[in-house]
Amino acid sequence: MKQKDILFFFISLFIVVVAWVGFNIWHEHVTSTLSSELQMQIIPINPDFDTETLQKLKTREKITPQYEFDGAKTPPTPPVETTPKASVPSPAEEQITPTP
Repeated sequence: MKQKDILFFFISLFIVVVAWVGFNIWHEHVTSTLSSELQMQIIPINPDFDTETLQKLKTREKITPQYEFDGAKTPPTPPVETTPKASVPSPAEEQITPTP
């Protein structure tokens, strides 16, 4: 290949990539997943914390339960006993003997 052919190839490739990226950005901007009604209802979160309530939560009394559940110390459950069921012979197992 000549140097001009290589230069033309890379310039064409650059233009295609820039157009592709630009189209994707435009497409994402135009298509929205939120309806206009929902966008109007969205309210920004207030970044101010209620420090007084946080201090009260830090100083409150810790309550410990009288009985605690410890999953590792639970006794194993006994196996379930099943009673044997009477088996019903299938039609293939039944052989009809002719009576004289």
